[in-house]
This record gives sequence, structure tokens and C-alpha cells, in this order.
Amino acid sequence: MSAAEHLEQARTHLSAGESDQAMAAIRLALAEEPENLDAMLFAARLVRQGGNPQAAESLYSKIIEHHPESAAALAGLGACFGMSRRYERAVVLLRQAVTLKPDYFEAWSFLGEALIEQGRTEEAMDCFERSLTILPHNGAALSKQLFYSVFDPRYDAKRVATLNRDWGTLVGGKIQRLPPPFVKAADGRIRIGYLSDEFYERVTTRFLTPVFAHHDRTRFHVTGYARNARQDETTETLRGHTDAWRDIAGLDDAEAAARIRADDIDILVICTSYRVEARTVLAYKPAPIQLCYSNLVSTTGLEAVDYLVTEESTDPVGCDDLYTEALVRISNRNIYMPPHGAPDPGPLPCLENGAVRFASFNNLGKLSPAAIGAWSRILKALPASKLTLKSVNRLQDSGARDYFSGLFGSHGIDQEQLEFLSGDADLRAHLERYRAVDIALDPFPCNGGTTSCEALWMGVPVVTMAGDTFMGRQGVNYLGKLGLEDLIAKNAESYVAAAVQLATDTPRLQQLRVDLRDTVTERLFDPQRHVIELETAYAEMWRRHGAGEEPGPFRVAGNRVLA
Repeated sequence: MSAAEHLEQARTHLSAGESDQAMAAIRLALAEEPENLDAMLFAARLVRQGGNPQAAESLYSKIIEHHPESAAALAGLGACFGMSRRYERAVVLLRQAVTLKPDYFEAWSFLGEALIEQGRTEEAMDCFERSLTILPHNGAALSKQLFYSVFDPRYDAKRVATLNRDWGTLVGGKIQRLPPPFVKAADGRIRIGYLSDEFYERVTTRFLTPVFAHHDRTRFHVTGYARNARQDETTETLRGHTDAWRDIAGLDDAEAAARIRADDIDILVICTSYRVEARTVLAYKPAPIQLCYSNLVSTTGLEAVDYLVTEESTDPVGCDDLYTEALVRISNRNIYMPPHGAPDPGPLPCLENGAVRFASFNNLGKLSPAAIGAWSRILKALPASKLTLKSVNRLQDSGARDYFSGLFGSHGIDQEQLEFLSGDADLRAHLERYRAVDIALDPFPCNGGTTSCEALWMGVPVVTMAGDTFMGRQGVNYLGKLGLEDLIAKNAESYVAAAVQLATDTPRLQQLRVDLRDTVTERLFDPQRHVIELETAYAEMWRRHGAGEEPGPFRVAGNRVLA
């Protein structure tokens, strides 16, 4: 068999998901023709996609030695550097790749990902759009475009919703829904299924664990559908709070939907709809009632999803037309679980330092030029103050540091007022960082979520600006409940004024340092109340379904359903 035939066989195996057989076939191809460029590129791609960027990096580097103008090799090596969080080098290589081959849609997508990690959101979104112009609806760019659109100031709520609706229409039109299930009488426990590809230790489960733990299992039968291959202690904790657990990581969307349907689930809850790949299984309509909850950024865009759980502060009346789902507004749309053994807030740092330290520990992609401009004005108004930026494993990248240093420098901010930090070894070490922070600055137009919960829990007040998207109103949600409405700005001018006013009010900062954790526990982190409202919503959805009513919006307060 020739090298070309072995290569074709390898491609066939890979398309069937048979990576081991694909690797065996490509080795035979290279044994026949060691210098076959297509075979070498295929082998390197296979190793990279298998999650071994270091080995793939070596293969791509050898290819480039002999083929320095191979756009595929440059893009592949750039992708490896991106996987290893060496984004500056990744950007250089990927720019070379798209210069050599301007219609290389995948390289444009890789470049967008690397730029996002450096905080260059608008440039990144332009790359995703370029990729989608070359190959419309390609998954590599589309998923990123939909998620990061809420980070980009050029995308308002309507534009974000339209993108997601278009995706939903596209996917829904390609998928054949499962036949409607038999409608049974609600004479036993309502069967709830929770679907996620993140049932392990990460942000998602810090919000889901208290829900699982507080469910009334006499009324609700709970099944977890885990599409994550990775498992840890958190996985086992969640499993222990369910009546049934399904590991479905190896199943494709159609198979996962069939598995859920076989379990006769009444209400299927998607917990990670911020990733479009995670939503697709719902297009098959495996459960009679389907809803979006917890880790979300916008509408799913899928007509097959009936409800979305939110609240008045993040989705005020009048924004319902931004969603394909009927909105269910409860008093607190999610519930964060503070980690066990979290450090105490400690004393107010500015008392010892003599000056206020601001901070943002958010994803760099959220730090818009407009936000940097506002933060610069704050630092100028308080020249003795300092600002710490921290982002997991990203600010170790020289490209990211140089980019943000340049942005602040353009506003006249000296480097002595800035501190850049990378990730910490564990969550406790991350939370310890807040002991050195007086005030957290929320980015805009996309606010912090988990980051704000952590800051407030550590006694650090947050200054935010209200936006027009779900993600742009998270700060409104948290601060409104805490009675800190004066820290919610409507524009950049009032944002700067609120931060400066708070920074110069040392007695108030001291009091917040002492009181915030208890207030947050009482008003934000009440899992029992949250789950009661969630279960009340589930019961109302099931009642409406049994009565033959169409899904429609409603509100919940405690155990009462309101019109």
C-alpha cells in the first residue's frame, strides 16, 4: 500500500473517531515516505488534537525546518504555543500563517483565540469574523464568536441575541427531533436531569454543588449527565447528591439525547450553555421540558429550549424578546458556594499601606479599552493608589503585559501604579490575594461573575457599570441585593466618581471589610431559599406541561408562583 493510500486510510479512521487506528495508518505512510509533507502534517495535527502540545510542537518545528513557508505547519505550531499559554509566540506564528494563506479559516480562528488571551478582544472578534466569512458556520470560530461577543463593546444585547438565534436556527434546522415522549401523570417525583460537560472542580460546580445538595429528593428525582471525561472529588460529591448518574462523555449528541430520553426525564437542565457545543444535544428535544440555567451568557437560540432561569436585575421587564426561551425570574438566579477553609478578609490594606489598592482578577478579554480608560482616570485622581491585574496563567505572557501597559501608558499612567499577576496554585491562594485589595473594579461591558462573588466574600466592595446584556448586568445583580446601589454606575463618568468617592471614604471601607461577608452570606449565598425557588419553578413548568399549556414567562418568590 502506498503512502497516499495509508494517508487516506488515516483520514477515514480519524473521521470515524478512531484516533489510535489513524495514528497507526499514518505511521505506515511515513514509513513509506518519511518526507511526505501531508503525512507529517497529519501526524502533527493528530498529536496536537490528542492533547500533547509539546510532542506536536517538536513535529511542527521539524516540518518548518524543511518547509518554512508551510502555512499549515506555522498555524499548527502557533496552536501548540497557544495550548501552552505562550500567546505572544503564538500570535507571531499565526500572523505568518494567515499572511501566507489569507483564506486559511482555521488559522484565523486560532489567531483570534490567542489574541483573546492577551486581552485584544476586538482584534480577536475580527479574526473570528474573518474565519466565518471564509467558511460560514465553521465550529472553530463560531463557538468563540458567540461566547466572546458579550466581551466586545461593539456587540449590544440585540446583536448578541441575533447571533445566538441564527446559530439556533441553523442547528435546529439540521437536527431531527426525537418523537414526543408519552405524557405521564405527575403522580410521583418529577424527574430532573442536569446536563453539563463541567461536572468537576471548576467555576460551574461552585454554583451547582449547593443546588444538588439541597434538592428535596422526596419530590424530585435527580440525574446527573456528565459529558466530561475528567473526574475528581467534586465529581464524586455531585454524584453523591443524585439518584442516578450517567457518564456520557464518549457519546455524540444524538447518542446523548437518546440516553436521556431512555431515562424518561421530565425536565432537562443545561448548566453550561455558554459553550454552544454543550447546547446542541437539546436540539434533539430529549425531554418534554428543557431549560437553560446557571453558566450562561445569552439565549441558547434553540426553539427546543422552553425556559431560561434569570431574575429581574439581570433581565428587566422588556428584554424578553432577546430570548427564544420564556423567562422565569426568581429572586436570585444562581447560588455560589464559598470554598471550605477560605481565608478571612483580614484588615483593610490601605490602613497599613497609606494608599488604596484597586484590583481586577477577571478574564483579560473582558478588560475593554473603555474600562482601561476609566481605570486610568481613577488612578490619575488618586496618584498614590495602585491597580493589580490578575488573570489565570495569562499575565505571564509578555504580549499581554505589553498590551495593557501600552493602554495605560496612552492615558499617562506610570508603570509604578500597576501590578500584573498570573494564576495561583489553588483557590485558597487566589482568595488570599484579596487580603491585599481594598476595592475591586468590575470590567465593562461584560462584568465579572464568579470574580465578583469572590471579591465580595472576601470583604472587597466592587464598583460596576450597568450594561444592556445579561453578562453586563451581573454587577447590578450582586450590588443591588447588598444595598450598594451607589456603586452601580450608569456611565464612565459616574463609574470614576463612585470609585474615587469610595476610595476616599476610609471609615466606610473599614465597615464593609468587617460586614460584607455576613451580608453576602445572608443575601446572596442562601442555597436553601434558592433551591426552594428553583423547585417551585420546576413544579410550575411541569404543571403547565401536564395541563397542555405552552411555555410562558412567570416569576417566583419563595414557594409562590407570580404572574
